[in-house]
Amino acid sequence: MDEKSSPKSLLIVGAGGIGTTVVDLLVPALDRIQLSAQITLMDGDTVEASNLGHQNYTASDIGAFKVDALAGKWSNANGIQVRSVAENLRQFEQLKGYDLIVVCVDRPEPRRLVHSLDVPWIDLRCSGDGWMVFTSDSNPELVAQMTPDHEPMSCQVEGALDAGNLEFGFSIAGTFGAQWILQQLREKRAPLQSIGSLTYGSFEFPKVSSSSMEVNA
Repeated sequence: MDEKSSPKSLLIVGAGGIGTTVVDLLVPALDRIQLSAQITLMDGDTVEASNLGHQNYTASDIGAFKVDALAGKWSNANGIQVRSVAENLRQFEQLKGYDLIVVCVDRPEPRRLVHSLDVPWIDLRCSGDGWMVFTSDSNPELVAQMTPDHEPMSCQVEGALDAGNLEFGFSIAGTFGAQWILQQLREKRAPLQSIGSLTYGSFEFPKVSSSSMEVNA
């Protein structure tokens, strides 16, 4: 396939701390190595003052849809089409037509929609200074086990920001995502999965009985 004439279509679901990190790393990298891509950003949220500091927005973005602000930021990147879809992922039909999917949201339901796809995907998560990453190459039983029902969760631990403790697990998760996308577009080996903490280092995933799995340390 000629990458320049037939760029792959990439969907990034979620434009918070993780999503903005992915985009802000990926777009200039693709521009630098002259690799084309069609990037769609999907998120129904607007920028709020409380997002500043751990999401890559500025005060001038407050009130705008996150995806519109982020797409506008990179509208002049060479050979990279960045479009915005200001809606939340709720239906499987919203995922059709993409070659690669990145999910970086704080709810399990959209994650499970992405996990059911036959195209390559990566699931990026964080909490405080910790991160968790799964891909379509991960053990499906492990992914299901680690995707229980839960209420939406911010990447910052409750009360941490009020205490002046902003943590950067989102940046690690986003970096894994940008690396995975770049390697997928280059058809090279990409990160498989990872879990860890900036304070305590890499962790091991729980064991699953059905098959063995590789863990990125």
